[in-house]
Order: sequence, then C-alpha cells, then structure tokens
Amino acid sequence: MQYNYVAYTLENGLLKGKIEADSEGEARGEVVRQGYKILRISPARRMPGLEEMFPSLFKVKTGELVRFSRQLATMVRGGSSLQRGLEMLELETHNRVMRRVLGSVRKTIDQGGSLSGAFAEFPKIFSSRYTSVVEVGEHTGGLADSLEQLANTLSREHEAMQKFKRTMMMPAFTMGASIAMLVLMMTVMLPPLLSAFESRGTDVPLITQIAMAIINAFSANLINIGLGIVVIGVTVAIVRRIPRAKYAMHLLFTKVPIGGALIVTKEMAQFSRTNSMLLEAGVPLARSLPLAITGCKNLALLRAFNAGEESLLSGHGFATAVGRYPVIPRLWVELVAVGEENNVMGRTLSDLATAYENEVDNRLGSILAMLEPASTFVVGGVVLFIALSMFLPIYSGMEDLG
Repeated sequence: MQYNYVAYTLENGLLKGKIEADSEGEARGEVVRQGYKILRISPARRMPGLEEMFPSLFKVKTGELVRFSRQLATMVRGGSSLQRGLEMLELETHNRVMRRVLGSVRKTIDQGGSLSGAFAEFPKIFSSRYTSVVEVGEHTGGLADSLEQLANTLSREHEAMQKFKRTMMMPAFTMGASIAMLVLMMTVMLPPLLSAFESRGTDVPLITQIAMAIINAFSANLINIGLGIVVIGVTVAIVRRIPRAKYAMHLLFTKVPIGGALIVTKEMAQFSRTNSMLLEAGVPLARSLPLAITGCKNLALLRAFNAGEESLLSGHGFATAVGRYPVIPRLWVELVAVGEENNVMGRTLSDLATAYENEVDNRLGSILAMLEPASTFVVGGVVLFIALSMFLPIYSGMEDLG
C-alpha cells in the first residue's frame, strides 16, 4: 500500500512524497535509507478499487488458476525464470485480483522468498494443497511437473463442478418457472375471474374451488407461514452450531436415497485424488493426510479420516481405523489396505480417484435422466391445473348463458 510522508534534509529542507510498502515500518525504513529525516508518515487515502467493493465479481475462478498453473509450468519448463514468467502472466491476465496477487508474489521472490511461501500469503486463492505441491516441486527440482499436475487436478475438479451445474440448471429452471406460473395464476389471474362468475350465480367447478381454497388458505396464513420459515431457518442455524447435532445431520445426508450416495462418492473421489497427487509429488502420507482431510465437507466422513490419521501417527494402519466407520465404502477400505501393505498408496489412491470420479459422472447422469421427465411431468401437471381451473368456469358460464 502507499504511504504519504513529510521529511526534511539540511540541503533541501521540507519535502513531501509517497512511497509503496507493505507496512508502515517498512515505509519508514525506506525513507530513512534515502537520507531523509521523517517528520510524519501515514497511509495514503484512496478510493477502494472495484475488486474491493465487489469481491465476488473479481474473484479468481478455478479456470483462471488452471490457466495460470499451466502457463507458468510451460514457461518454467522452457527455461524462463520465475520472475520473467510471473511478470508476463501478470501483464497477460485480465483479472484485477490475480494481477495484484502476481505482483505481490513477484515482489516476494525478488526479495529472496520462495514461490510456495509467496503463494501461502494468499490462502483464498492458493490452497494449502496447492502450496504444498509447489513446495515439493521447488525442493525436488520438478516445479514444472508439479504445476502441470496441479493444473490437471484442478481442471478435473472444475469440469466436474461445471457438469454438475449444467446438470441441475434445466430442472431447476423448469421447476421454478412452473411454481412462478402457479403463483401468478392463483394470485392475479384466477381471483377476478372467480369473483365475476360468483356474482352471476354460476356454479364453480370443483377444481376451481380447490384452487381458490389454496389461495385463501395461503392468504389467511401468510404471517404464520413467514414465521414458520423464520423459525425453521433459526432452528437449522442453531443446530448447525451444535457439534453433535451437526454431525447427526451430516450422517443423515449420507443415507438419503440417491443424494447420499452421490455425496459419499464425491467426497471419496476428492480425498483420494488430493492424497494421490501429494504422494506422487513426494509428500509423505503423514503430511498429505491433513491436507486432504481439510477439503472434506461432510463431518461423518471427516471423523473417519481423522481417526485414520490418528491411527497412522500412533504407528498403526490407516485403513484399519477408517474401516471401523460404516460410512466409508468397504471396497475403498480394502484396496487402500492393500496399497498400504505393498507401499503403493499413491498409485492405489489415484486409481480409486479415477474410479470414483467416473462413478460421480454416472450418478449425475442418472439423476439428470430422472429429473428431466419428472420436471416435465410437474410442469405439465401445473399447466393442466391452471387450464382446468380457468377454462372450466368459463365453459360452465357459457353453458348457463346458452
């Protein structure tokens, strides 16, 4: 950041200026090194940048990080220095946050710091897994290979997430449109029509009466419904702060039909892939486990992995301890135990990660195959309900007029 300073020298008298530094102490030291005596120094006031006011619009996305990792790996493999490679990538990127981060990373390296240490200063962009693999690459002389491996892993994870979003987009849009159509019909279109027919003494069909009963019940209990939603939201928020209740909730998630198996499969794929990548990069299992565990979101699976880590550190096997938890698939436990016994854990976990990633794709495909006809059926039912509720009274009124 910038600092304003007021200083003087016997030759030049008072002078004002600005200096770029990471801290006030560093700024003072730099001004003194220039031969000035400081009278006042303070942070420079400035308008916050767009990336600071709207961080969600300028955050570094996974695709940007994949592209950076692959390009830096190519430059390093081609013989370019880190400083030169980072400078070129800093000029090339259109992401303001990434440009600022790369400038800071380049400055750290110019001052004698390591690339992994510079990355570690930005944990929201470069995860602990990322920095650990880069650190191993720096120590073993295989930085380009480590960056390429990270790019491949991040690319697979990014593609899986994008596929999941694409899978859920159409069913979510269809269901939302049908619900919006139903609400519009019940609150705007149907009530005036029904009032007109009731004023003329025309009999109202049963399906229209059901629709109006739903509207009246919703309108009469609007406050209660709102309070109910608030109570449910507060209850869920409180339950999530209670460790036992949160663990029970996460364990229940793993047993939900269809969705539970997808959660377990996705977590096992990510855990296996992270561990295999770190092991193949030269990170020991005792260090790769906590890095892989930090990426686990489900507490039921997290507890099992933590038990395996504690067992490993105490001198016992990892797979045996993990296998005591029913939430972990038995086949995964057996194969990991074989890999542990034969000292080929990296290869075993890599094969398991590939298998589970393929299973995630297959399960998502199956869910999509079920959601598409289900959403079509729901929309068709809503449209039919709307048509009958509106046109049956009109048809009945025409018969009475006839």
